[in-house]
Order: sequence, then C-alpha cells, then structure tokens
Amino acid sequence: MDIQRRCQIAGTIAIVSVIVCGIIAGVEINTIRVGGPIQARNHEISELDADVLPPPAYIVEAFLETTLLARNPAALARHEAVLARKERDFRVSVARWKASQLSTTAIGAPFQQATAAADQFWTELDQVMLPALHRGDRQAASQSYIRLTALYDRHRHAIDRVVTAANQVRSDLMAHNAYTLGRAIALLTLIGLLLIAATIAGILYLLRAVLRPIGETALAMQRMAGGDLQLTLAGGDRRDEIGTMVQAVEVFRAAAQAERANARKQEIVVRELATALGQLGDGNLSYRIGDGLPEEYRELARSFDRSTERLTQALTRVADAAMRVKVSTTELRSSSDDLSIRTEQQAAALEQTAAAIHQITASVGEAAQGATRTDTIVRTVRKQTEHSSDVVRRAIEAMAKIERSSNEISEIISVIDGIAFQTNLLALNAGVEAARAGDAGRGFAVVAQEVRALAQRSAEAAKDVKSRVTASGALVHDGVDLVTETGEALETIFARIGEVSGLVSGIAQSADEQARGLNQVNVAVGEMDGVTQQNAAMVEQATAAARALAAEADALARDAGSFRLSQAGASAMPPPVRELRPTMPPAAVVAALARPGNDNPALAAR
Repeated sequence: MDIQRRCQIAGTIAIVSVIVCGIIAGVEINTIRVGGPIQARNHEISELDADVLPPPAYIVEAFLETTLLARNPAALARHEAVLARKERDFRVSVARWKASQLSTTAIGAPFQQATAAADQFWTELDQVMLPALHRGDRQAASQSYIRLTALYDRHRHAIDRVVTAANQVRSDLMAHNAYTLGRAIALLTLIGLLLIAATIAGILYLLRAVLRPIGETALAMQRMAGGDLQLTLAGGDRRDEIGTMVQAVEVFRAAAQAERANARKQEIVVRELATALGQLGDGNLSYRIGDGLPEEYRELARSFDRSTERLTQALTRVADAAMRVKVSTTELRSSSDDLSIRTEQQAAALEQTAAAIHQITASVGEAAQGATRTDTIVRTVRKQTEHSSDVVRRAIEAMAKIERSSNEISEIISVIDGIAFQTNLLALNAGVEAARAGDAGRGFAVVAQEVRALAQRSAEAAKDVKSRVTASGALVHDGVDLVTETGEALETIFARIGEVSGLVSGIAQSADEQARGLNQVNVAVGEMDGVTQQNAAMVEQATAAARALAAEADALARDAGSFRLSQAGASAMPPPVRELRPTMPPAAVVAALARPGNDNPALAAR
C-alpha cells in the first residue's frame, strides 16, 4: 500500500472520529444538562424530600407543637424539648440561606419577611407562652397562643410569596440554561464542521503538494535504477523538502552518468593493465604501457612504467648481488672450515689448561687447609701459654707468702729462744733457792734441774729450727727468683707466640684468598671451555648456513636469469677475499688467564 492510499484512509478515519466524538459529546451534554435526565431525576428526589420532610425554615411544625402544648399543658417538658430543637434547626437553616447567593435575588425580600415573622414567633413563645405555662397561668398562655397564631399566619403568607418567587427564579434559570446549552451545541457543531473541512483540505493538500511529487520522484528513481539516466525531474525549484529531494536525485543522476563514463574509461584501463601484468607475469620486463590510457589515467601508466624500470634495475642488481654472494659464500665456507679447526685446537688447549688449574686449585686448597690447622694449633699453644703464665704468677704469689711465713716463724722461734733463756734463768734461781732451803727444797731443786734441762733442750731445738727455717727462707728466696725469671721467660714466649699466630693467620688468609681466586679462574676457564664448545658448534652451523646460502645464491641467480630485461646488467666483480684475523694460540690464552683481574683472555692479552 502506497503513502497516498494510507493518507486517504487516515483522513477518512479522522473525519469519522470527529463525527463520532461530536455525537457522543452531544449525547453526554444532553444527559448532564440542566433539565436533562440526571438533573430531572435529582429534582424529583428533592421534591419528594420536600413533600415528606418539613423544612426547618418553615415553622409549621413549631406551630403544631405549640398548638398541642396549648391543649395539653401537662406535657410541657416533652413539647418544650421538641420546640427547642425546632428553634435550633430554624436558626441554622436561616443562617445558611442568608449566606447563600439566593439572598440577592427576588427571593431575598419575601424570605426576610418570613424570617422576621418567625423571629417574632419564637420570641413570643420563649418569653411569654412558655414562662406562663411554667407559672400555671393558662389565661396568659391562651392570649400568647392567639398572638402566636397571628404571627404564624403572617409567616405562612410570606412563605407563599417566597415559593412564588423561587418558582419564578427557577423558570428564568431553566430558560437561561436552555439558551446556553443550545449555543454550546451550535458552537461544538461549528467546530466539528471546521475540523472536518480542515482535515479534508489537509488531505487534498497532501495529495497534491506532497504525495503526488513523492510518487513522481519515486517512479523517476525506479527508472534511474533501471538504467534510464536521461529523464528530467520536475520540482527542483521548490524550497521545501520535495525540492531538496529532487535536487538530491539530480545529483545522484549526474553522479551515475559520470560513473558510467568513468566505468567505460576504467574498462580500457583494466584491459591495458591486464595485458601489462600478463607480460610481467611471463617475465617480460621490457614491456611498457606508454600513452595508451585515457588522460586521467596517464599517471597510472607512467607509474607502472617507472615501477617496471625500477624492477628491471633491481633484478639486475639482484643478479649481480647473487654472483657476489656466491663468491662470498665460497670464501665464508673456507674461512669457517679454518675457524672450525682452530676452535677445536683452542678447545683442547683450554681443556688442558682447565685440568692444570684444577690441580693447582686443589694444591692451594690443601695448603690453605694446612695453614688453617697450623693457625688453630698456634692459637691453642697461645692459650696454654697464657694459662702457664697465670700458673707462674700464682706460684710467685705463693712463694712470697711462704717467704713471709718463714720470716714470721723465725720471729716466733726468737721469742721461743728468749722464753727458753728466761726459763733457764728461772730454773737457776730456783736451784739456788732450793739449795738454800736444804732438805726441804730438794724436791723443788730436782724440778728446777729438770726445767733447766728442758729449757736448754728447747733453746737447742729453737736454734736448730731457726737454722732450718733460715735455710728454707734462703731456698724460698731462690725459688721466688727462679719463678720470677720463669714468668718473664713465659711472657717473652707468649709475645713471640702472638707474633707467630699473626703470621700464621695472615698466611692462612692469603692461602684462602688464593684458593678462592683459583676457583674463580677455574670457573672462568670452565665457562671459556663451554663458550669454545658453543663457538665450535656455531662454526659448524655457520659452515652449514654458508653452504645453504651458496645454494640459495645459485637458485637466485637462476631465477633472475629467467627474466627478460631491457638492458643487460653488467656482472659485478666479486669482492676481494678479506684476510681473516688469526685466533689466539693456546699459550696466549693460558698467559692471559694467569694475569689476575682478567677473566676475558682477549682483554688480558692486550
């Protein structure tokens, strides 16, 4: 389905929708209008309520209660309560209607008259009749009832005028509502007709100004897609979207015409390039396109010719390079064989050097271990010498103590000798005194003689002990001198042992450092041996690669010779054979390794 048909269907649906909406709106407005079915039903219910329930603003029930009270004063309390409630309802109803908008209409004046009569009615009832009944004054109550009847009649006549005025206001309001409803329906009908007319006009405008040009443009685009590029489109001068679309189609048509012309030129270019590439694929590099292409593709032809010329030159250089590579690979293969032999010799020399250095390392390690054990023994002897010095020092102190004890013993013996001398004198005196005593002193004389003999023996013993102690003291003094000399000799020995220990420690440390250095040299020689083995393997690989490169150079020369070149390239002369640098002899390697601080033989030999 095209756009025009869709717009027609949409316009028809819009018109029908407006008509249906207008009918539904009219029906609904008629339903809710004043005087309509809903309002009429509501009015009937209000009329029924007014017929059944007495209105609070009309004092007919209050007058009825007053009449019953006048006939039966005994029921004063019950009727007084009912009247109080009726008066309260009256006051509330009157206040509500006075505050409403109806008080400003024609109903207001008669309603004020009815309210004034009712106020007087309630004043008479509350201030006159009810107090009289409370007092039991029936005559005053009867006269008050007569006045209440007159006030009720005046109130009822005012109510009749209120009802007449209300009916007149209601009639006027119904007439105004009917006029307003008719005007609204007419206005809605007019708006609906205008909408229908505007919809029809819009559809016609779309059909004439939009859909028809779009259809024509679509048909033209379909013909252009079929290959008809000579047609002419109308509407290109329009300033709307249709004009823009027609202008764009014109641009597409011009581009398609240019593309068709360009396609014919490209066909010529493709055919010529196919021929040139076919010649190039057959190996004919002398073929040139020249000026056989259209003007805008001449640069492509010149680029192809330049590329072919450069390719010719490149292949010429490739052929020359292949010849030079062939010569170079021959020299490289010969050099690789020579290098392989020298590398094997160097590997054997390094292996012998490694074994010799390993033996030297073992000998130096054993020497370092012997120096370490010697240092340990010297340290042990030094500790024992220190212990002997302590022993000699304690012996000197003990000999000094013995010398002091000998001196003290000599003094004690001198005291004992003095005591023996005094005892001898006492024994002599005692003998003299016993001789004087005669027979009575003989026993005492015997004792004195024994004491004297004991004193002499004690003196002799003391002299003997003193001589022995003096001799021992001399010996002890000699011993102290000897022990002192021994201590001094041990101190000298201890100092010499310390010097020997320092020298032995230095020798052990030097031997250990030499052992570590030789281990490093051994490791370096081992690494050099591994590197030499790798070099030998790499030389073998290089030799194999040189042979493969020679084969590839032969193949490359054959491939380059398969092309037909425009100019015969001159064969390049093979480069001169370069003199290979001789490798280091094994003796130089060993001498380089013997130098401290050089792990690289090449650097050490410089």
